[in-house]
Amino acid sequence: MEQSLNDAAASGYFGPYATIRTDSYVILASILSQPPSESLMKILRSLDWDETIPPDLADNLKALCQAGSAYSPHTVEEEFNKLFVGLGSGEIVPYASWYGERKIQASPLASLRSDLMALGIIRQAEKHDYEDHAAALCEIMALVSQGPGDVPFTAQAAFFQRHVAPWMVLFFEDLSSARSADFYRIVALFGRSFLKYENEYLKHGLNTKEE
Repeated sequence: MEQSLNDAAASGYFGPYATIRTDSYVILASILSQPPSESLMKILRSLDWDETIPPDLADNLKALCQAGSAYSPHTVEEEFNKLFVGLGSGEIVPYASWYGERKIQASPLASLRSDLMALGIIRQAEKHDYEDHAAALCEIMALVSQGPGDVPFTAQAAFFQRHVAPWMVLFFEDLSSARSADFYRIVALFGRSFLKYENEYLKHGLNTKEE
């Protein structure tokens, strides 16, 4: 049974959860940007958070750890290519612009680039994917969630609500039901569970600051 969000707050999960936010974004960014290497699969196998986190998030993390042992890098690479490689040929198009307007390099990307400039975040030259790729957005959230840092909590929450919340849960839902998804179905379940708590955590933090 899933932990309710209100129960999570009442049980004090948000305190420990705050310490694993960046790690979660880093994990998702790494797995969604390219097929995981053997070294990354080894990291997945050894993931262990001591913090008390909501049970459903903990269960999905455990499943992801087990997947690190159950799947070979070669198998996951083949799955990755079927799911994501080639616009129009992969099963899933992991871009905010696609989910917003069913085309690449649409207004969500332009809006994102404007907000990234305001945050002082510059696209790295070696990056091939557009900034509104799911992996890129997870990488950006990992960067801004490192605290204490230069990005205020209110700015983190605003960025999440504008560029992540409107589409990425749906992306993970699509990924979890994709025909070729096996390892990535487990990734999607973890991602969807994590974003549920991230959304509530950011709202909870804003409400706390306003009180």
